[in-house]
Parts: sequence; structure tokens; C-alpha cells
Amino acid sequence: MEEYSGPQKQKPVFYMALLAVLTALTTTVTVAVVIPFPTTSGYLNIGDTIVMISGLLLGPIGGLIAGGVGSAMADIIVAPQYAPITLVVKGCEGLVVGLISRSKRPAKRIQIRDIVALVCGAIVMLAGYFIAESVLFGTGPAWLELLGVNSIQVTVGIVVAAAVGPVLRDYLEQVR
Repeated sequence: MEEYSGPQKQKPVFYMALLAVLTALTTTVTVAVVIPFPTTSGYLNIGDTIVMISGLLLGPIGGLIAGGVGSAMADIIVAPQYAPITLVVKGCEGLVVGLISRSKRPAKRIQIRDIVALVCGAIVMLAGYFIAESVLFGTGPAWLELLGVNSIQVTVGIVVAAAVGPVLRDYLEQVR
């Protein structure tokens, strides 16, 4: 049985194609559902699902690129003032998920390390936006967005990524 070598060691063309698809999918899913939040001009979206799945499937570098670039591209379309912050925050979210969830052998089912990775990625996103919004708008609006919008986004992201991520990871290992 061939030892799993991680997503970056896959065939480079396959990895780059998957990275491009997940980056574009992050943008698309983020702009598909946009519910404005008036306090900070931010918006509720479901893009965190793909940011987290990207970290699970692509590892830290792919999670960083797909999460950061894909989400920032969505912000350029919907709320351009947030694009630089989003590039960093969502990139770090994907990076953390990829770092913690990676393993020598892909799992068909959700593993404890995957749950820890998703929760840590969510914490990175929540903390990153809270800090940025506190600086831009003050702590009151930042708390409102944290509790009202961002916590919903990452909760949905965790649930969907936990359900879909390991299945996709197993499928991609089989087609590789």
C-alpha cells in the first residue's frame, strides 16, 4: 500500500487544478449568499465552508491561498473595503485548518484532529475580524458582528466542512 504523502506531494497539475477550483469556489459561494450587517457594513455569507474544506483538502499552503485569495476576491465584488483584511484573516483560517488537519494518511471519516483544526480555524477568523473591526469601528460594533454574523458563519462552516471534507478527501485520494 502506497504511503499518503499529503496534498502538496500529489501530482502538481492535479493539485494546482484543485487549488484553482477551490479558490474560485470560495469566491462564488461567498457571493452566493450575502446578507448585509448594518453596524459595520460587513455581510453574512457561507464562504467559510469552502475556506475550511480547502484547508482540509489542500493542506496549509492551499488553504492559505484558496481561503485568502478566494475570499478577498468576493470582498472586491461585495465589500471592497474589507478585501485586505479578508485576504489575511481568511488566509490564516485556511492555513490553520490545513496545518492541524494534515496527516500521513487521509481519513474517510471526520477525525479529532479535523474537529480541532476546524475549531482553531474558526477562532482565527473570529479573532482576526474582531481585532480589525474593533480598530475600524470600535469594540461595540465589533462585538455585535462577532456574536451576530461571524459566529454564525464559522458554525455553519464547521458543520458543513466536518460533514463534507473527509468524504471529499477520501474521494480525491481514490482518484489520485
